[in-house]
Amino acid sequence: MLRDTGSFAATTAPPDFDLEDFERAGIRVVERRFKPKDVIFTPGDPDDQLYFLLDGTVRLYKIYGDYKEATTALLKDQGVFGKLSLVEGRWQDVFAETITDVRVASVQKAALTEVIKRRPDFAMKLFASFSERLRQSDEVIESLLHREVSTRLATLLLNLSERFGEGNGVGTTLDMRLTHQDLANMIASTREAVSKVMSEFQRDGTIEVQNRKIVLVNREALAERASGLSGLSVDGQMPI
Repeated sequence: MLRDTGSFAATTAPPDFDLEDFERAGIRVVERRFKPKDVIFTPGDPDDQLYFLLDGTVRLYKIYGDYKEATTALLKDQGVFGKLSLVEGRWQDVFAETITDVRVASVQKAALTEVIKRRPDFAMKLFASFSERLRQSDEVIESLLHREVSTRLATLLLNLSERFGEGNGVGTTLDMRLTHQDLANMIASTREAVSKVMSEFQRDGTIEVQNRKIVLVNREALAERASGLSGLSVDGQMPI
């Protein structure tokens, strides 16, 4: 289960790295394994490495306000994280926490800098991963521009289905258990407002809940809500 989050981005998969990519490039990696809810790094840890997700799901988040959390990315089975620069900085500025069992390859930035000078193919793949992560950050900002809770929630559910959805014959099941509080924190709303909208979605037949997992039954209706073409705001404004 996710903890308090303030915003969320889920997108198409970034370029996939595996250990063979690093071996072919002659890069020394440190492979590490983590259990769910382990913290890979925190703000204040040294910024001298990039991390490549080989298996599992990792959440990146920041703390703001009264100890609330703002999710900046959710990566599954692939993707690069850490400060997205090949120049060594002083400190990390986000938390990286595992959601599932995770396998990660960490690489010194100094080693990557040397490799991209002689391996343009590796450099292009690395920069494509950087671009994907930056696109996720743009989506976080865009999602918070929607003022209506129903619009933000519909957008979130559709994005989650793209990365974590599994067809079940009825619709698309989100392969993770999320409470109304989890969803509220992801879209900067309140649990009460999200509960009202979720109940409305269920009454309309847009979604179902099976075994504590959300099933998207009518994606077209959700897409209309996400575009703001239907539905009214529950609270009418962005919460503070």
